[in-house]
Amino acid sequence: MLFQGVDVFALPAREVVGRVGEFTSIEEDADDAASFIAPDLLLSFWRPFAADDEPEEEQGYYFNSVLLARPGYYDTPAQAAERLRQSS
Repeated sequence: MLFQGVDVFALPAREVVGRVGEFTSIEEDADDAASFIAPDLLLSFWRPFAADDEPEEEQGYYFNSVLLARPGYYDTPAQAAERLRQSS
């Protein structure tokens, strides 16, 4: 998967975070330090654990999956209620 020319699965996770961060905000997931979220794009990058200094630990060194969500996916219950109210 490419994002703005960044190969999300072939590059080390930390490099992906740095390069995606040139285009949009990206932050460590508060619930999972091995995952990152780009909330403005509704993207989430996941790996089972962080092994940023160990390239031989492929599952922790590279991202394994990317979530592309619909608008509202990251909303709190109050935000979801407001979005629903506005669309009615």
